Amino acid sequence: MKIDSSLQNSQVNLMSNTTAKKEAKAHNIVPQAPGEEINAAALSAEVTPVLSEQEIQKLKQETFEINKKNYKVMGDTQAAFATTISEFEKFKKAQSVLNPNLNLDTLDLSQEEDGTLILIGGELNGKQREELESAINQNEELKAAYKQVHEGLAQIVQFSGTGREDVKATDFYGSFRLNELTQSFESQFHDDGFGQDYQTLEEKVNSHPWMFAMKMSEAIYPRVNINI
Repeated sequence: MKIDSSLQNSQVNLMSNTTAKKEAKAHNIVPQAPGEEINAAALSAEVTPVLSEQEIQKLKQETFEINKKNYKVMGDTQAAFATTISEFEKFKKAQSVLNPNLNLDTLDLSQEEDGTLILIGGELNGKQREELESAINQNEELKAAYKQVHEGLAQIVQFSGTGREDVKATDFYGSFRLNELTQSFESQFHDDGFGQDYQTLEEKVNSHPWMFAMKMSEAIYPRVNINI
């Protein structure tokens, strides 16, 4: 065995290994933290507010003004509804005294867009209905109150739920019947539900404005029971 040849071969192998290591080191890729740029962007989004303090205060003020306006609409409509019911009952009682032979128990009340009051139902002939409609349209307080009911309920429905933003008072004129609307509103109060403490119609009509608006909106557009 030639020692010089073996040593020479070993030296060649050593030099080859050393060269390979140097080349590998020269081309070595330094690893980066995974998602470093993404994490930095996410952190920046968390720290940086979407709205400035001035914008937040402006938004709060705008929300307050909207709620204030809506609350006034609810209160005005609630008062108008109470007046409409009261004035219509007064009218029927007065006419019953003047015309004891008339049965006005089933008489209902509608209104046209121009404010004209229309009597619906009741056991009346043409002449009797004409005379009573002429008499009831002399009541300007009733006409104004019932008009406010139509206008106010349209606004209440608009801000009470999505998909109803296009509802207008013109959708209600000629279609509302006072007695039907009142009965539907009253039926929204259940013995074991929200608003159960209100027993009489007067108490229900004069409940908290938010309660009135919610129940009236449900009376006009009843919720669908998905359990049926």
